Amino acid sequence: MTAKIHYFNPGHETAVLLGSENYTPPRNVQRMIRELSLLPVWYAEPEDFIFTEESCSPSFFTALPEKLRPFATVLSRKELPLKAKTMPETEAAPWGLSPQSLRLFNELKETYQLNLSVPQWKEAYVGLTGRQTAAQCLEKIRELLPDMSIPGVPKFCKDVSEIEQYIRLQNAPFVLKTPYSSSGRGLHWLPERTLTAKDKTWIEGALKKQGTVSIECALEKLQDFAMEFYSDGKGNVTYEGLSVFGAGKKGAYSGNVLGSQEYLETFFYEKFGKEQFERIKRAVQEALQPIYGSIYTGYLGVDMLVYYKADKSLGIHPCIEINMRYTMGLVALRISQKYLAPKAIGDMHITYESVSGEAYEYHRLMENAYPLKIQNGKIRAGYLPLCPVTKDTHYRAYILVM
Repeated sequence: MTAKIHYFNPGHETAVLLGSENYTPPRNVQRMIRELSLLPVWYAEPEDFIFTEESCSPSFFTALPEKLRPFATVLSRKELPLKAKTMPETEAAPWGLSPQSLRLFNELKETYQLNLSVPQWKEAYVGLTGRQTAAQCLEKIRELLPDMSIPGVPKFCKDVSEIEQYIRLQNAPFVLKTPYSSSGRGLHWLPERTLTAKDKTWIEGALKKQGTVSIECALEKLQDFAMEFYSDGKGNVTYEGLSVFGAGKKGAYSGNVLGSQEYLETFFYEKFGKEQFERIKRAVQEALQPIYGSIYTGYLGVDMLVYYKADKSLGIHPCIEINMRYTMGLVALRISQKYLAPKAIGDMHITYESVSGEAYEYHRLMENAYPLKIQNGKIRAGYLPLCPVTKDTHYRAYILVM
């Protein structure tokens, strides 16, 4: 199996929208890329490589328990020239495909004469990355499950008047979304059936940047979750696993639950029955396959929702959005599979502290309060940082197993 070179590039949806090989992420995203650049270590294979722009302190790995090793090899831009000649054949594996991330890999290939396979950018990826394709899949899922009560497909609007017409005919609250956004970004909530000046300003700004926005009735959420899939580019989409995560009231990602698949499935089987839940899984897979299966090679994370219906019974929204990339859910899934002791449960979090030094202080407090405990080479309990934490760190990725 060919080794991969991984690269963490969150927020790639904007790069896809702009279509520029020279896209520069916003400063906060640049910081996230820099500070969480080692996140792929936890889903990569030991024979893989992780590319980072800046060198990583070797003390981060030496501080990790030896029983968790081996890890993928980290290669900074500074270290790459020294190891390029001895590297095996590799494949480029960015967190998300975009013209900008593929240009980076082609640049590395040419500069350091790497035996590196870089995917070709396809114009079809632009449509597949946007929320319109998720809406198309939702429509297909509704057709496959005619006996289930499934929320309607979002409406895509190109001007304010279309939105005003929609909210006059539906019940509040509503949520507006830009087509190229994810992880709780690009959302705007409308609590009433009227638009304020602030609402109109947001809509006009979104339309100017992306040309259209979607609107749908907001649901009373009980639990966020996702199903992770893999598309082999040869016509097949396979199910990888279940991901249960948290998101704030406005949709921003807060963290994932860690544990076995049996543990994560228990809630859904109890609420909906195993047969119904499995039917939803098969329908989603069947909807994805003809759209992604033959054109895209990589992971797909389909975000879903357990919500309260009008009569307070529970329902499932089977396709809120489709993430055509690696996801935090997949990171949590691989950590649970590779590093957790049987029956161990916990959480994975990505946090941001605006004040310099605070992330480091929280890190030290948690290290002391929750010492890591290893049992038969697996994590049984405790705190583990997934990326280096220094006094200059603002973004922190970690797990806490209780």
